[in-house]
Amino acid sequence: MAGIAATLQASVSGQLAHELNDGIMAALISNIGGAICTGLFLLNPEVRKKGKQLYKAVISGKFAKWQLLGGVAGGVYISTASSTVSIIGTGLFTVVLVASQNVSGIVVDKFGFSSGTKKRITVRRSIAVLLGIAAVLLSVSDFKGEILWIPIAAVVVAGLAVTVQFALNGRVTNASNSQVSTFINFPMSMIAVSMALLVMNLFGKNWSTWPSQWWLYSAGLLGAVVVFLAAATIRTLGVLLFGLASVAGQLITSIALDVILPNANINVGWALISGAGLMLLAVYLASDLR
Repeated sequence: MAGIAATLQASVSGQLAHELNDGIMAALISNIGGAICTGLFLLNPEVRKKGKQLYKAVISGKFAKWQLLGGVAGGVYISTASSTVSIIGTGLFTVVLVASQNVSGIVVDKFGFSSGTKKRITVRRSIAVLLGIAAVLLSVSDFKGEILWIPIAAVVVAGLAVTVQFALNGRVTNASNSQVSTFINFPMSMIAVSMALLVMNLFGKNWSTWPSQWWLYSAGLLGAVVVFLAAATIRTLGVLLFGLASVAGQLITSIALDVILPNANINVGWALISGAGLMLLAVYLASDLR
């Protein structure tokens, strides 16, 4: 479910960015929607109680303030997704994103950075990382013409950001609960994206007309679903396994979207589909299932 929601969020934000001619503004709209949706959590007395406990822990120094910055990394992700999906397509975006999460996730899990159980780097997990890299190299061969390495590199950075976001949100969840962690994520992301938007505005950035389709503004709700599910499950699954497990839904959904809404720069051919298959194999290997 998290994988499906993540892919739909990236696709919707990418389409809104195309309509507005600005990925950063689309990211801000997504964050505003997510903040509104997760703000409803505060209606629950238990959530408010856990939030107060976290606040006291931060004030007393028992919980480091920097651990609240997962949303900033989330801002990097949604800004990148909004700006690149319409260029390279949701299928390739997903494959590159997950390959990046593979490499960073295995390191995060090794040191237990997400506050979950430390997970040693096994041969199977190492192979999973290599398969992820191979999947990217295979998938880009479906590009029409010259491969656009700059947006691909940006997605690699976004994958690193997602890993950091999930890890920090896991720590916040451990100190409170998943609802509090999800709610805190969006204001932090809004601040980061707003600062980027302010800088752009100083250089005279102009935006296109706001589209009338309601679904183009639903990315925030989808993002809230992703962050909530990640915060609720990552302590037991680990960052790498969560990221790889969610990619099963991401890959299926992203390729389906590329078929329904074709991208001008990439074909949905055997290379991209085979790359998706390699990533699914990586999911199995990274799980260390016997």
